[in-house]
Amino acid sequence: MTTALAVDLGSSSGRVLAGTLVDGHLEITKVHRFYHEARRDGDDLVWDLDTMWTELVAGLKKAAEQFPDAVSISVDTWGVDFVPLNSNDEIVGKSLAYRDERTVRTHDAFRARIGDEEFFELTGNAPATINSANQLFALTQEHPEQVDEIATFLFLPDYFAWKLTGVKGWSRTIASTSGLCGPGAREWSDEVFTRLGLKKEWAGELNKDLTVVGPCTVPGLEHLTVVRAGAHDTACAVHGLPIEDSVKKAFFLSAGSWSVLGAMEDEPLISPEAYAIGLTNEGRTDGGVRPLFNITGMWILQELQRQWEREGTPTDTDELVAQARECAPCEAVFDPDDPRFAEPGGMVEKIDEAMAEQGVAAPTSMPEYVRLVIESFARRYARAIDDLAAIVGERPEQLNLVGGGARNHLLSDLTARLANVRVVAGPIEASILGGLLAQLEIMGHLDPADRPAVIAETAQTRVHNP
Repeated sequence: MTTALAVDLGSSSGRVLAGTLVDGHLEITKVHRFYHEARRDGDDLVWDLDTMWTELVAGLKKAAEQFPDAVSISVDTWGVDFVPLNSNDEIVGKSLAYRDERTVRTHDAFRARIGDEEFFELTGNAPATINSANQLFALTQEHPEQVDEIATFLFLPDYFAWKLTGVKGWSRTIASTSGLCGPGAREWSDEVFTRLGLKKEWAGELNKDLTVVGPCTVPGLEHLTVVRAGAHDTACAVHGLPIEDSVKKAFFLSAGSWSVLGAMEDEPLISPEAYAIGLTNEGRTDGGVRPLFNITGMWILQELQRQWEREGTPTDTDELVAQARECAPCEAVFDPDDPRFAEPGGMVEKIDEAMAEQGVAAPTSMPEYVRLVIESFARRYARAIDDLAAIVGERPEQLNLVGGGARNHLLSDLTARLANVRVVAGPIEASILGGLLAQLEIMGHLDPADRPAVIAETAQTRVHNP
C-alpha cells in the first residue's frame, strides 16, 4: 500500500486528504477541513495566508500521523492569485484577492496597453479583470513604490509548495490561468510583460507538472516529498476523468456554483470564434491543453433555496430535484447568463420577471421552479457544447460531468437528451482523485498506463444516455 497526501485549497475552505492505493483501487480519506475567506483590510480585499498555512500544516501533520506510509504532498488551488515577495522572501504589500476592485479601476489603462482581442491572441486566455496580468498591472499602477521592492511573485500553490520546501517554482498549469504566458502556456509571453511594464525577472522558468519540487522541510514532515501534481484544481480534475480508450472525443463539464465546459486538445484553439465565446486555453498536467469557458452555474438554484429558507421554508435539494422530475416539461426557459441572475437576492422575483418578458406564466410551486432552473441549464449546456464543438471541429462522444452538479440526476438526464450526448456523471471529487493519482505516478508507484483502470475501480459514476 502507498499513500499520497493532497492539499486542496478553495477560495472559502481548504482540505487535506489522503489517497491509499490498494489492489488497483484508491481509497480516499478526508483528514482535515478548515474555513477561510478573503477579508477587508482597509479598502483592500486580502487573503488570510496565515490561516491557510497554519491549517495546511496542521492537516498534513495529522495525516502523516494517521498514514505513516505516506510518501508525497501536492497542493492545488484556484487560479490567477499570487504572492509578491522581496529579496528577503517577505510579502510585499498585501496578498490581494482576485475580486479586489483595483483591477476594475485600472482596466481602461490596461486596455490602452493591450486590447481585448490582441490579449487573447497573445496569451490564449480570455480577457478578464481577475487575470494575474491585470492584477500585476494594477499593482504597478496603484503602488509604484512597491515595484522595485518586488524580487519575485509566486502563484498560490507554488507559494505554499515553497513554504513546504524552500524551493521556488512556477507550475505550468497554474501559470496557464494568468494571462502572462503565450498560447498553450509553454513559455512566458515577453511581449505581455513588456507592454504592461512588468519585470520579467519576477518570474523564473516555467516548471512542467508531474515533477518533483523537493523534500519537505517542515519539522515532522521531512520524510515526505512535495510534487507538482497539477497546481490548478481543474487540471487535477481533468487528470482524474473516467474516459475509456474507445472514446475518441470527450468534453468535460465542471458544474458547481459556476460551470466550466472544456475539451482536451494537443494545441491551443485561437480563432475569432474562440474569442467570441470567451475561450481560455489552460494547461493540462500531461503537457496538453484544456480549452474551456465559463458558464453561469447552479448558484441560481442555491439562491432560490436560500431565499425560501429565509422566508421560513426548509429545503432539501435531492427531494426538490426528485419532485421536479415529476413536473411537466417547461413551456419556455430563461437564459442563465442574463446579468440579472449574477447578483444575489430575490431570485424568485427575477425568474418571474424573466418568464413574464416571454409572456409565460411563472411557476406556481417550488418543484416547478427547480424544474425550470434545471431545464434552463440543460439547454444552456447543450448550446455551449454546440459552440465548443464548432470550434474544436468535432462533436464529443461523451460529456464527463463532475462537481456538485454530478449529483443532480435530472440535470444529467436532460443534458444528455438535449445535447444528444452520452453523459458520464462523476466523480464528484474529480480534482482530488486526479491530484492523488498524479502524485503516485510521479513517485513511481503507479504506471500512467494503469491510471484509467484505477479510475474505473475508484470513481463512482452514472451513465445517462440521450
